[in-house]
Amino acid sequence: MFCDTTQLILNSGTGGGGSMCFLRQKYMPKGGPNGGDGGKGGSVIFRANMHKNSLIDLHTRKQFHAESGESGSGLNKHGGDGEDLILEVPVGTLIRNLETGEIIVDFIDHKQEFCVLHGGRGGYGNAHFVSSIRQAPRFAELGEPGESIEVELELQLVADVGIIGLPNVGKSTFIAAITDAKPKIANYHFTTLIPNLGVARVFDSSLVFADIPGLIAGASEGKGLGDEFLRHISRNSVLLHVIEVDSNMVESYNIIQNELRLAQRDLDKKDQIIVFNKCDIEDLEFEAFVIEEFLKETDFSGKTFCISAAGNRGLQPVVEACYIMAEEEKARRPYIKQEREYKEYTPEKEEDPRYYEIHEIIPKKKPKNPKGRKFKIHGKRINQIAIMTNFDVRDAKDRLWDVFKKLGIWKELDALGAEDGDHLYFERFEEKTPYREYM
Repeated sequence: MFCDTTQLILNSGTGGGGSMCFLRQKYMPKGGPNGGDGGKGGSVIFRANMHKNSLIDLHTRKQFHAESGESGSGLNKHGGDGEDLILEVPVGTLIRNLETGEIIVDFIDHKQEFCVLHGGRGGYGNAHFVSSIRQAPRFAELGEPGESIEVELELQLVADVGIIGLPNVGKSTFIAAITDAKPKIANYHFTTLIPNLGVARVFDSSLVFADIPGLIAGASEGKGLGDEFLRHISRNSVLLHVIEVDSNMVESYNIIQNELRLAQRDLDKKDQIIVFNKCDIEDLEFEAFVIEEFLKETDFSGKTFCISAAGNRGLQPVVEACYIMAEEEKARRPYIKQEREYKEYTPEKEEDPRYYEIHEIIPKKKPKNPKGRKFKIHGKRINQIAIMTNFDVRDAKDRLWDVFKKLGIWKELDALGAEDGDHLYFERFEEKTPYREYM
């Protein structure tokens, strides 16, 4: 079954919690802390695979969770790391953030990898917090929660040549004759319901052809099979337009060109070759007449061929012309990745673990009975420490307040006029903490 678009919910693994343990052995009744650290949660990684041509494996599941890290234990035993979740997608897959519409990654190479979500860090055990002034810490860190995101995957098949044309003109017969593809072939419209890929050998090299399902007038507006498969044409270097030799050749040509133009992806500006199919009887004079009459009534100025796909006649020159044109196009205009818009951020601050900012939360509507001001703490590392703090354990909170003191957060809060009754909020979770609770 073919699928070229899907939406997924992804979750990376939560880090394992640190252990709060003390050594208890014979002749050592008061051994020191020996709680081990928790393991790292698994990340979510996408990998491009040139042997795949559909998103159906992902489409049938929708939700994916990476493995969480294991908790630490006594005797300084560290928990095992969660296994990374690797999801394979076809080459040509675009991944977008469903909420913002931002392109996260565009897979154009075989085995290309991209980590979409990082696993949560494992929490430190109490042995990690031993110091000259904290010789028997009775707390450990929680594991950092994993990340979550909703993404949209869109497949744009990567082929050198896209075979286009009206239904039932012989596109599938052509690709079956020049490659090892085995598309369904029958004498009725819309026999091909999904794109077919095939590889042709030419000049000691290879050329990938994509048989695009038949287009009709109004396809760009959703008629027939709609514009579902027009996206696959966008990555083709060359378009091979197959036209059946009959009295409606010019009309057939104009219909397809109009749909390419209406698709608004500059598809009509791609290099094209036209082949007149079903010339089953070899008649050079007739073939010359067909081409001459066609060129008189259209604006086409590229290469044209008369072939018989069913009779396997005149195919090799077409394949060779496609190869030459595709190579010229690649040399002239190499593939350029789509421009991406990134959110505005400051890398220097984000990379500095001491970076933080404090913003007051001002309600849109003034409450009738205000109960203190609210301040939100921003900063990657300080929020990571906060979210891994067990607020039910006094010693764990004291460690967080000690970090606040070292970073100068308390001084800045005092400068902002914070007082008893105010509350602190953190960026990554809804825990609120009374100001001055550390006193």
